[in-house]
Amino acid sequence: MNKERLKNQLQELTEALIRVTEITYPNLGIDIDGCIDESPIFFQFLSHCWKGKVTIITFRDDREKAIRDLAKFNIRYDELILVDSFEAKAEIVARENIQIYFDDQPEMIKNMPDKVNVMLVRNGGNFCFDDKLWLMSKKTGRII
Repeated sequence: MNKERLKNQLQELTEALIRVTEITYPNLGIDIDGCIDESPIFFQFLSHCWKGKVTIITFRDDREKAIRDLAKFNIRYDELILVDSFEAKAEIVARENIQIYFDDQPEMIKNMPDKVNVMLVRNGGNFCFDDKLWLMSKKTGRII
């Protein structure tokens, strides 16, 4: 291999590596109750593989218990935010520029910004496994 060709390949590789470092990964938001505690292995894997920022947003008032629960489930996170209203979750998601958000309550996700990809986690509180139907109120669902 001649020196000029090797030099060009090294230059191309250098430029490719620089482009990789400029990639911005989407921010991820996850709720604890009804999500992480329902599927801890999935969220453990997801949080440890996620290359962007991981923010836990939970409707709780006991921060220390939330921290203990996240440690128990081995969840990696960059920030833990406790909220005290349904609307506050959507405000946090918008403020923190979260692009993908997991929650189990339609009430919590109905006010999310349009640009956010929302993932509704199915559990016994929002899905009737016997009837195989989602459980929603008139405020969060419409029959079509």
